[in-house]
Amino acid sequence: MTGSTENHISGGVFFGFVIQGRTVNVTLPDRPDPALAGLPRRSPTFTGRHPQLEQILSTLEPTGQDESVDTVVVTGLAGVGKTELMLQAGHRALRNSGWFPGGVLFVDLHGYDSERRVSPKNALATLLRALGIPPELIPPGIAERALIYRDALRALADAGRRVLVVLDDVPASGKIRYLLPGNGSAATLVSSRHSLTELDALAVTLEELSTDAGRDLLDGVLRTALPGDSRIADETDAAGKLVALCGGLPLALRILASLLVDVPSRRLSHLSRDLEDVHSRLSLLSREKRAVTAAFDLSYRRLTKAQAKFFRFMSLHPAQEFSTESAAQLYGVSNKEAERLLLDLARRHLVEPREPYGRWRLHGLVRLHSRKRLKSSHDSWGENLMQLFVHFHERATLACEMLFSPAAPVAEGGPFLDRSVALQWLETERRTLVSAVCWAHAAEDDFMCVALGVPVSQFLAEARYLDDARLVLTAGVVSAERQKDGIREAQFLSALGVVLRDMRKLRKSVRVHRRAIEICRSLKKHRALAGVLNNLGLTLHEQRKFKKAVLVHKQAVRLFGRSGDRIGAACALSNTAETLFELDRLPEALSAFRDAAKIFRKQGDLRGYSQVLGGMAKVKRSAGKADRALELHRRALELPDGLLVPHARAVELANFGNALREVGDFDSALTAQQEALDTFRRLGDRRGVAMVLGNMALARQSQGKLGKALRLHTLALEAFVEGKDDQGLAIELGSLASTLLQVGRNTEALKNLELAADLYHQTGDREREDAALDAVDRLRGRLGAASPTGPALPSPVL
Repeated sequence: MTGSTENHISGGVFFGFVIQGRTVNVTLPDRPDPALAGLPRRSPTFTGRHPQLEQILSTLEPTGQDESVDTVVVTGLAGVGKTELMLQAGHRALRNSGWFPGGVLFVDLHGYDSERRVSPKNALATLLRALGIPPELIPPGIAERALIYRDALRALADAGRRVLVVLDDVPASGKIRYLLPGNGSAATLVSSRHSLTELDALAVTLEELSTDAGRDLLDGVLRTALPGDSRIADETDAAGKLVALCGGLPLALRILASLLVDVPSRRLSHLSRDLEDVHSRLSLLSREKRAVTAAFDLSYRRLTKAQAKFFRFMSLHPAQEFSTESAAQLYGVSNKEAERLLLDLARRHLVEPREPYGRWRLHGLVRLHSRKRLKSSHDSWGENLMQLFVHFHERATLACEMLFSPAAPVAEGGPFLDRSVALQWLETERRTLVSAVCWAHAAEDDFMCVALGVPVSQFLAEARYLDDARLVLTAGVVSAERQKDGIREAQFLSALGVVLRDMRKLRKSVRVHRRAIEICRSLKKHRALAGVLNNLGLTLHEQRKFKKAVLVHKQAVRLFGRSGDRIGAACALSNTAETLFELDRLPEALSAFRDAAKIFRKQGDLRGYSQVLGGMAKVKRSAGKADRALELHRRALELPDGLLVPHARAVELANFGNALREVGDFDSALTAQQEALDTFRRLGDRRGVAMVLGNMALARQSQGKLGKALRLHTLALEAFVEGKDDQGLAIELGSLASTLLQVGRNTEALKNLELAADLYHQTGDREREDAALDAVDRLRGRLGAASPTGPALPSPVL
């Protein structure tokens, strides 16, 4: 020990207490006995927690005020790095001169390990011995021990030897308060899997590491053991995948690093492939005495029977994130009871609360552990899961009816107050709904896959979540075929054709539409056939086969009319008008738009009516009536419940921006385009992004800000290439050529015009090809002239 303990006053740090009716004075050593209280070694590899580390250190720094916060509680999931953060903070604090001259007291309470658990009473005995209190003077009662402990810490603090107390792995117990020093006498670091909010301390909650931080952790551990190891740098993508498969959990990542150290020739991609198997992932994340499963088991064993069963059932959710309502439906209890159980698990960090309140998330590895526990239990869960899926189907169907069916009333007392709430529910539950359809398909529950796939795919396609929509529709096609449900198969195929069109896979789109047409004709289902033909016309439009598209759309109008589907007829009329607009048959286009508008308005379809108003605005603008176009665009955008779906609103904003540019209101035009651009980027619509960037470039060009225009044109070109839109790319090349001519870069302009002409030839746009070739010839003849002006080139229209 550093010093000796005497039972008489001999100077130095001393204090007195009463025991068994007599006063005992004890002289304390200068510092706690390092053999009993030394701070464990910290890891040389520490990453991703520096903001939390600085927050803790700022709290530990002495202020000289007794009322300041001097306790920090670090909480989080098992294996998230709580102990390591405390050790890093403790070592840093001890190195700072004057912070803790009295040293450190450290106790690992093993609060979740029934075999090694240290009670607060026994922990106090350890702390008192470390402080120099003779064993024979340590009283049996916890309250008396706590009194001596606090008096000793106060005496050291008064003597200028303030101590840092570190309590690791603390369980949820009211008796933990006995281990906390008195105000100002010492600072305390606590780690726990529980949210110990009752301690009135600074709460630092740790989450999983980011991908970059996870890679740094792997790299640091590897290079510490094998200084020349470069596997992380050599396989950065595979390293990122390992982090994702481990959910950014430090314990799991350190185990992986150890496995890689064991076999220096093992590639990260090989280990990643092994971890992809969800059935064996947890078993792979173990090495000797360290295992993710063992860490989770310690938390699981502390749950009550009701909490444990609820925890097991949460693994049945199709996605990692879920709502309180979904949890209640799955477990078969009220929302209030589900909320109570979720809060119980959240306090133990077995489930994470998300924003907004009422959303929850299971960490990926915790979810696997929960599923493993479910499989080893005798729980009957089939009916519960089916109940959840029925709930999803009912909610998704109702939400889509409210959004896309004009006649659907808003039911009083229903789950959705209005259409915007229905849209928000679909957006929030999107990943869950997609996962539910895929789960049903994989389980060969074809009935549920088809039933749930109908509303889910409709929302995904309308909202332009194209990858998700394709996944759901492909599953729906197979399940409908297995069920021998021809109509649903044809509907899924046709909807898939629309999605493929939006993904610029036009040939595949035509093929699946043809398959759907064959099915409808064989079944003699005229209304379904009308829908498929209408969708086929959209793809023919994108292929620039405008005359064929008009014929197909008109055929769809007739079939919808015979079937009594007025909304369907109006949609087909609107699509006919869009194609007539491309053919420059403006009077016919305007007439078709007006006919569609009358139907939509009479049927109460404000969504369809808004989109038709936007179409009419384009016709008016093309006819030179810019003011009337602006009025129609504003009406479309301001119509209540009209353009609720973000993608549809972004399309209208982009076209509105073009109209504003044409009347010289460039600032307003750029504002509208920027709002549209933000939406397209969020939705991943590369073609929409490309067109808006091109439109913004034209606005900058009109302002005379040619440098900004050139940058925007270049970004638009890159986006068109990524979006595989040759027609849009050709138009943009022409627009870029115009700007290049204005800045005197004639040779570059010529090359762009030649590329544009070639692309127009490939897409079959003979009119624009001829115009581009004429511009090429004129420019070649004028290359020696000063300041040539470019040809009038069209701006893209969404």
